[in-house]
Amino acid sequence: MCGVLKYTIARQQLVKAVIFLSVTFIFLFLIIPSVVSADHKPEDRSLLIDFTVEEQRWLDQHPVLKMGIDKGFEPYEWIDEQGIYTGITADYIALLEQRLQVKIEPVTNKKSWGDVLKGARSGEFDLMSCLVETQERKNYLLFTEPYLSSVAVIISEQSKGYIGTLDKLRGKTVAIHKGHYTNELLKRDFPEITIANTTSLAAALKMVAEGEAVAFVGDATAASHMMKKLGILNLSFSGHTPYKSEFRIGVYNQHPELASIIKKALLSITKEERNAIYEHWRGLDVPLGIQPAELIKYLLIIAIIVAVILYWALRLRRSEKAHRLSELRFRNLVDATDGIVWESDVDSKCFTYVSDNAERLLGYSTQEWLAEDFWIQHIHPDDREWVILHCQEQILNQDDFVFEYRFINKHGATVWLRDMVSVVLSEGKPACLRGMFLEITEHKMAELLIRESEYRFRELIESLPAIAVQGYDEERRIIYWNDASAQLYGYSGQEAIGQKLETLFIPPEMSEQVIKEHYNWLHHDQPIPAAEMELMHKSGHRVPVFSSHVMLLSASGSKEMYCIDISLAEQKKAHRELNQMAHFDPLTQLPNRRTFYDRLSLQMKKSQRDGDKIAVMLLDLDHFKEVNDTLGHDHGDLLLKLASERLKRCVRETDTVARLGGDEFTIILGDLTDFTVIERVAQKILKLMGEPFNLNQDKAYISASIGITIYPDDADTIETLLKNADQAMYAAKSQGRNNYHYFTPVMEMAAQKRRLLVNDLRIALAEQQFCLYYQPIIDFSDGSLHKVEALIRWNHPGHGLVSPKDFILAAEDTGMIVDIGNWVFSEAIQQVAKWKANGQSIQVSINTSPVQFRSDDCDQDNWFAQLAAMRLDGSSVAVEITEGLLMEASTQVRDKLLGFRDAGVEVSLDDFGTGYSSLSYLKQFDIDYLKIDQSFVRNLDPSSSDLALCEAIIVMAHKLGIKVIAEGVETEQQKQLLIEAGCDFGQGYLFSKPVPAARFEQLFNPTLVNE
Repeated sequence: MCGVLKYTIARQQLVKAVIFLSVTFIFLFLIIPSVVSADHKPEDRSLLIDFTVEEQRWLDQHPVLKMGIDKGFEPYEWIDEQGIYTGITADYIALLEQRLQVKIEPVTNKKSWGDVLKGARSGEFDLMSCLVETQERKNYLLFTEPYLSSVAVIISEQSKGYIGTLDKLRGKTVAIHKGHYTNELLKRDFPEITIANTTSLAAALKMVAEGEAVAFVGDATAASHMMKKLGILNLSFSGHTPYKSEFRIGVYNQHPELASIIKKALLSITKEERNAIYEHWRGLDVPLGIQPAELIKYLLIIAIIVAVILYWALRLRRSEKAHRLSELRFRNLVDATDGIVWESDVDSKCFTYVSDNAERLLGYSTQEWLAEDFWIQHIHPDDREWVILHCQEQILNQDDFVFEYRFINKHGATVWLRDMVSVVLSEGKPACLRGMFLEITEHKMAELLIRESEYRFRELIESLPAIAVQGYDEERRIIYWNDASAQLYGYSGQEAIGQKLETLFIPPEMSEQVIKEHYNWLHHDQPIPAAEMELMHKSGHRVPVFSSHVMLLSASGSKEMYCIDISLAEQKKAHRELNQMAHFDPLTQLPNRRTFYDRLSLQMKKSQRDGDKIAVMLLDLDHFKEVNDTLGHDHGDLLLKLASERLKRCVRETDTVARLGGDEFTIILGDLTDFTVIERVAQKILKLMGEPFNLNQDKAYISASIGITIYPDDADTIETLLKNADQAMYAAKSQGRNNYHYFTPVMEMAAQKRRLLVNDLRIALAEQQFCLYYQPIIDFSDGSLHKVEALIRWNHPGHGLVSPKDFILAAEDTGMIVDIGNWVFSEAIQQVAKWKANGQSIQVSINTSPVQFRSDDCDQDNWFAQLAAMRLDGSSVAVEITEGLLMEASTQVRDKLLGFRDAGVEVSLDDFGTGYSSLSYLKQFDIDYLKIDQSFVRNLDPSSSDLALCEAIIVMAHKLGIKVIAEGVETEQQKQLLIEAGCDFGQGYLFSKPVPAARFEQLFNPTLVNE
């Protein structure tokens, strides 16, 4: 029976081989004739090519042409064993050489077709011999008409059956020769198909034959030829595709003359010449091993050999299949997990292997992981030293180990890794390291939050001396015992921890009931009711308490019960403390508005008795809204918490820090006899608020504006005190923020004045009472003038010329700055257009407000339309922005900044050095100019630190490709020092103060512009 089975299997294999060869022969007979020329001319076409004079000259100048080829694309083109370029395409190229009388040299030093295409993109070749036109290739090649055509087919292992169409391959793996045109088409039309790229056509077919891919998709002629050559018998054509292989010659797009020449030369090839090429290659035969006659001769011998080895071959195939399946399962298992499997050298710590999912999880490609010192360089700098030392110690001890550290991913973010390492020994010595990374950032953050929460919980209950808190595990063993419990029951924490609840201070008559209630809560979710009871003191006397309970989950998931006991002797005091908890802000744990009012009222009464002073501070966080909008409310909440902690560090324990709401805080400084205390507190707050805030993976920069009012000097009611402090805070903001200001009676007048100013501004906007002044910006390289800054002035009918510093802040607060900004833009570009008409090419710089970028009413497209209507390029305008706007970088701000860049409008960063900014933002938004603030220029001399700062700013800007404008240049010495430092432009009273357009034209006559 076994012999019959073996014979049957062998016969089936032979029958399959015969059927395959027959089908292949028929298919080739049908397909090969389709490899025909795309002939567009009659047979008697003249061989004389009518080249233009320019084309003939081009050929004379280029006697040798470099041609990119696929040196393994049989039978179209390949390099044979003698190193000769041969194939169907090679015959066409030979005809082109004859007609063009030039040498066409195939370039053969590329490893793969993908490398050839890369060379074509960079212009390494004059032409490409044989390729299909695709949308991506049209970006760098000019194509002729097709001179060969075939079809793209589906080829699969015979046992898979007939596939039919590409739809059946969705969700399957398909092998394709890397760089083949079907790559691009399948990604476009069938994105669900997984493409496995190989370095050659042969490798792609072998993948399918060995079961590593479901099917091959590619050129029918080339595939048929390669299957015959390799003797692959278990593959067959199993479907069609909508794609045709129309082979063309591609010419580098910088040689349009050559493209025209090749097209004419192809058209000159006669039908007889094309048929001769076809007939020559139609007879191509690739030996398939033993020929039919020899097969008959040796059939008996082979049958005997097959009978002997068939059993072993079958076992080997099963073993190989099992090994392949095991390896595939391992790969799939690794790829499906969040763990990165790796192997590294024991000495250099360089990776020799990482699993494919490393790129998905941490962003780095396999090649990057295998680079020298990659792992060490990407460990977080703060962890690098101890991680390396720890590894060396464990390797020396030959111990497997697990540890956690921070790592920098591809996007620059810090993540936490758990690294499980095994030391592999050889002859008793460490040979290599193997292990797995697990990315545990979320787990680590949760762990830190749990620790913080636990710390706050313990801090809270430790801070309540009248509340005794005990914690118990599921076995009723005491796991927590605060100081109040020790005071209430007489047992120290050391005595209580580990003891069972019912044996320590529960009276004997209550033990059974306590155990039952604990069990019911633990297993039946029946809470223990709060109740009054008498428990046992260490000395033996009873302690009356009111006891309540809460169940919490520990970090390990087990249940823990916490019992909160209040001595009834201190009931009123405990009640006040619990009641006070309801008067604190839930986010920051600071006193809320109600508690603030209560405490200030009490402090005012005390002040009346003692005759001392009270300072009330109202504090607002500058730029908090930008942080909240940009980074999200979670980051905003975290910022408020951190700011609260810093504020508490600035005051005495007897003082009060409260949160009224949003980003507004109040501080009560009582019992004041020395007003220097107020100064010290205010300055300390400004210092701490100005330091960066670490918000998880982000940093935030804010400042504070503080208004200060004094009781009873400024007011005698809480409402008036807060109103005064608010006015003082507004004054601090108007002085540039990051400042503090005392309330004065004058401020009430200032508030009234501001209301009048806002009304006047509305009238000014309606009646266009504004005008523009212009200040020149001089090019230090040659002293020429091609730039000016437009500065707004207000011609107030009652007050005369009003400076922007007196009304811009009010315009921003009311939103009128948007309409004012639109007016400034229109006026400025009209003046630029006028100068352009007079032959003067001048760029105007226009100041913008952050409010304009955040407002939907600021129509950027309308600005661009105005430029187009004036026939002005975007480069005619530069917009000046602040450092704060750059750091804000919300989506709305980003879009507008990038919109200016795309329209050609240049961007200048004003007052550089007076705020916070990031170098990455400078490059991200293509900042064109940095304007050094005049505060750095004002005191310039050869030995000043300001000169060093200016030089540093200039060098940094130039390294980033940014030009520098110095503001406030007033003396020749300042000018010369800036020129020596490499500054590009200067602006200031040395050249001219801001003047109206007419006066500007008088001062800077067009004939003097370039002097």
